[in-house]
Amino acid sequence: MTDDPAFALAEHVCRVRFADLPASAVEASRRDILDTFGCMLGGSGAPGIDALYDQADYWGGREEARVLLRGRKLPSPQAALLNASMGHALDFDDTLDTGGSIHPGVSVLAAALAVADRVGIVSGQDFLTAVTLGLDVSCRIALASTIDRGWHRTAAIGIFGAAATAGKLLGLDPVQMRHAFGVAYSHAAGNRQCILDGALTKRMQAGQAASGGVYAAELARRDFTGAHRIFNGRFGFFELYQPNGANPALLLADLGRSYRGEELSFKPYPCGRPLHAAIDAALKVRASLDLAGAADLAEVTIAAGPAGYTDQFETGPAKRHPTQVVEAQFALPFLVAAALAHGQVGITEVSNFRDPVTAALAARIKGEARADKPGNWFAISVRHQDGRSLAIEASNPIGSPEKPLTADQSAAKFRDCAANAVQPLNPAVVDGAIGVIRELEAVVDVGTLMAGFA
Repeated sequence: MTDDPAFALAEHVCRVRFADLPASAVEASRRDILDTFGCMLGGSGAPGIDALYDQADYWGGREEARVLLRGRKLPSPQAALLNASMGHALDFDDTLDTGGSIHPGVSVLAAALAVADRVGIVSGQDFLTAVTLGLDVSCRIALASTIDRGWHRTAAIGIFGAAATAGKLLGLDPVQMRHAFGVAYSHAAGNRQCILDGALTKRMQAGQAASGGVYAAELARRDFTGAHRIFNGRFGFFELYQPNGANPALLLADLGRSYRGEELSFKPYPCGRPLHAAIDAALKVRASLDLAGAADLAEVTIAAGPAGYTDQFETGPAKRHPTQVVEAQFALPFLVAAALAHGQVGITEVSNFRDPVTAALAARIKGEARADKPGNWFAISVRHQDGRSLAIEASNPIGSPEKPLTADQSAAKFRDCAANAVQPLNPAVVDGAIGVIRELEAVVDVGTLMAGFA
């Protein structure tokens, strides 16, 4: 029975202490917490969050965990759902570029914040340890799931990382942790159809993962049992969720020696990560041609591999003229137009999807299919009104471990998110939070991080 990876994962999560973690893993988790907490602030007033909060507030319950910027405590699973949904709402959160296609930070951090409030006092070292382990678990399962079957992996896989984090902070033993994973498996869900349809459920599904992870850990703490052949069983995760599309060996490869959270990328733009390289290229073209705006542009062409071309130029008008923000986050002609017209693609540009300047330019952008290129390949070609032209091929986008955001860029992103919060925030409080996160291992109680954002 112990041949299932769930046993080794449970032992690993329960055994590891802060002193066991390599400095690089701790630093990666610190960066992830800063990035994800900022995304929660930025998404706190995004479409759909009010409805989720109003429903949870209506139901009420034990006041044990804080909901960011709502002045309210709720049962920890509900608080986790709301904070994670905020963090995923802008599509600005972390991403695993190396094949896992998951945003693990929101479910892990939201679970950690909720359980820390519920427990009372949690040190920065214990918090960092729990987050590092949760990120590691989520990323490992995502990397082992080698074919995208249409699950929203942030939700269906992220729940296991949330359960690991919550269980670690609750002090579960290995048997209880294994049952937490089993209970989490019963909750694992989330589909990508909501992305295609531009539905608000995409952000809620990340919240479901955080909430389900907390709930699973709490039940396991009471010795409630879940399936224990979770991954390799006859009806385990790989057989049901990833038929003919899994490499179970990757789940435990270098366990305890490598922490997969170190492989995460952080987004400079609040939109789908596969589109970032094209935005990088568009901004380089704009700077190189010294464009002042859309009026300088005579012609713009986006060349793409077959899959990218079909997705971005043959699926309807929403890619040029999105009707709501979820569509805008995955609409390459619109995003490239925003980059060329305004010189940046931030929260304001993506949220303002009806901007007439961007819309007019997006309508003029031509698409070109390149059969000899892979599906994620893009190139931007621009001709200036004065006749000058330039073409730049998209490459590895900034924000990856190979091309990381600088400390100043990360702080600027945090402040940009805070400036778009549901209520005005004191700049001193915002800067204080950046300082707390950067020195988190020295913090006696991580509750101080939430104190300025009630």
